[in-house]
Amino acid sequence: MKPNHPLHILFVDDDPDESYLFNEALEHTNYNVKLSYAKDGNNLISYLNANPLPDLIFLDINMPYKDGIEALTDIKNNPAFAHLPVIIYSTSKNDSSINRSYEKGADLYVIKPSDFEGMVYIVKAILNIDWKFRKRIPKEEFLLTADKPALDRNSELAELDT
Repeated sequence: MKPNHPLHILFVDDDPDESYLFNEALEHTNYNVKLSYAKDGNNLISYLNANPLPDLIFLDINMPYKDGIEALTDIKNNPAFAHLPVIIYSTSKNDSSINRSYEKGADLYVIKPSDFEGMVYIVKAILNIDWKFRKRIPKEEFLLTADKPALDRNSELAELDT
């Protein structure tokens, strides 16, 4: 889905390098995106209370002050924010983190790709989802990774661009 108005993404990560790479990956897509940032869970909740709500939240788990799971819980327990799609975006492959994220109401769990092409692949795949009409997905479809051979990824990226 490629909306005419900018899709507002709030990217939450304490690592400025991750924020930079995510922005670079977005620039390699054909999507009209407005990108905002928060540096931790506390900053995320403050942002949501003080600004227009985003269309989509990318949320890291491992952050200082308030981690991603705590912030996810706060979002899903607040009627003003509970409808917001939240994508956990983490290096953690830990089953416990994945299970807790699903139980707390995350909409998708993405393991951060190890290379830039993988990040572009993940971003394009996520932006192709119509989040306004998305229903809760089964747990077996909850995990998204870029662990595909580069040739498979490149052919799928070409399909995502059409």
